[in-house]
Amino acid sequence: MSGEQLTLFYLLSFFIPVVGIVWMNDVDLDKKSVRKNCLLITIIPLVFSCICWFALSAFSLIPTYSGYYTLLEA
Repeated sequence: MSGEQLTLFYLLSFFIPVVGIVWMNDVDLDKKSVRKNCLLITIIPLVFSCICWFALSAFSLIPTYSGYYTLLEA
């Protein structure tokens, strides 16, 4: 595979996660490392975005509860 094709597959795997998963079904053994990299490029941003989403959700609740405790003290 040429460098342009690899770059295209990696970019597609990052922006369209299904590409990395679908391309895993190819039976050519020469593409094994490329398939593994595409799958990693697909999975890592998904996991990172889930972690960020949960963290931001938790931090968005902090102002709600901090105001609640000040009302109880008054």
